Amino acid sequence: MNDARRLWIIDPSQKNPEDQGVEEIRQGWSGESRLFRPSLEGDGPRPDDGYACDAVVLMGSAASVYEELGWLADLRQWLRPIVAGETRLPLLGICFGHQLVAEMAGARVDWLEASRAKRVGVEQTEVRGSRLLPEDADLRVVVSHRETVVDVPEGYRVTARRAGVPFDGLEHEALDIFSYQFHPEARDEFAARNGIDVTAIDATLRADSRRLLDGFRRVCAAG
Repeated sequence: MNDARRLWIIDPSQKNPEDQGVEEIRQGWSGESRLFRPSLEGDGPRPDDGYACDAVVLMGSAASVYEELGWLADLRQWLRPIVAGETRLPLLGICFGHQLVAEMAGARVDWLEASRAKRVGVEQTEVRGSRLLPEDADLRVVVSHRETVVDVPEGYRVTARRAGVPFDGLEHEALDIFSYQFHPEARDEFAARNGIDVTAIDATLRADSRRLLDGFRRVCAAG
């Protein structure tokens, strides 16, 4: 299904741009897409960029949502009316994006492990009651994170759980805001950079991840 709606993708990577992940997200969107790299290129989005789009995907970053960074302050300011429901735009947050959306909505983010070790690999998550999938499913997903959301913000419900990560997915009860701690956009390049066995990015994992990304696109098309 093609969708001519305008998509804005925000890649807050601090070292390596997620080119392959961006292309995965763009698949199926036949309309205009605009890419922002606020950390690497300093190109926003900022409040004066407006909201001339129909959907937003906020990707991952090595940054913490609690760091005092100029680009992050601008991003928070731009996101605030979307998270508050004042500007109605479908939003998908991934990893850092998941944490930032949840924290802005009132949740806390903390270290996943007391040692602050990064959890990296391919794991299984249980997706339950999400509007992005027609039915509940257990999905194989790529993970890479040190921090995690530790409670549920008001107005949200849990839609994915993974061992040790009880809030792996969140969804707003009234707004088209969705977020996941794992990486549905991650493919071979991401795996290789993060020390994940590339052969684990197999057909099943790709199909599982594609279902979520396509589900977000369908929600946007129906809005």
